[in-house]
Amino acid sequence: MPVPRFTPDDRPADILDGTGRWLAAELGWQWVKSRHTAEARAGPLVRKLILQSSTWSRAGVATWVSCRVSVLDDDLRAWRLARPDETVLAGRVLPFACNTMLFSVEPELQTLECSGLPQQPPAPRTVSTGQFAARFRERVLPVLGLFASSRVLASELPDSWLMTVDSGTIEQALARNDRESAAALICRHMERPLRGQQTWRDRIGGFRDGWETAPGGRPAQYGTGALGWLSRVHHLPGPASFREPRPESAPLAP
Repeated sequence: MPVPRFTPDDRPADILDGTGRWLAAELGWQWVKSRHTAEARAGPLVRKLILQSSTWSRAGVATWVSCRVSVLDDDLRAWRLARPDETVLAGRVLPFACNTMLFSVEPELQTLECSGLPQQPPAPRTVSTGQFAARFRERVLPVLGLFASSRVLASELPDSWLMTVDSGTIEQALARNDRESAAALICRHMERPLRGQQTWRDRIGGFRDGWETAPGGRPAQYGTGALGWLSRVHHLPGPASFREPRPESAPLAP
């Protein structure tokens, strides 16, 4: 199906809807206009691509869109409902196993420009709808597919996606009675290279705070504190288990 074409008279809302319908059709997914979301169900899992239009979008100028990807798991929801004392989201049943802005894991897909109208420099770094679809199919779809198996996810999740591992990812593995994969995912997340201003002291400090809060207290719902709490409650690796990672830009020792 050809990439949709738009005119300077088309409104950004209509351009976003037309682009979303086209992307969903290309992926074999369903477009939900009210949520600006393309989604597909496979068993208990729902994969989502959410299109978020920029407030700077203007008719006749451009329609800039940021994208979020999510994986939701009905089995994770059921596990959380059945074990309120073993989940970091006590009283809440949000079933996200993955939920991240796409540019965090694929920087080249930071902004999608949907209108296809000529852009005047200096224009934001963008990709066209056709480029986005090709790269999403090549780079993102395979990763989202890994969430069907925590064992495969633990071994094959690309390094660039390790920052997305959170309590939902770990609890999904626990919901599958796969403590080994839960432990491996925590280790890979904690030992990933430090980026920018990140420090090991902050990373392990948050984890240790969550560890020391368990089992009687409640953890922060996100971040390394949640992972520390889960590790202690479910007998997963503790603070002394991890190797301090090197900064991302540091050269390997000879």
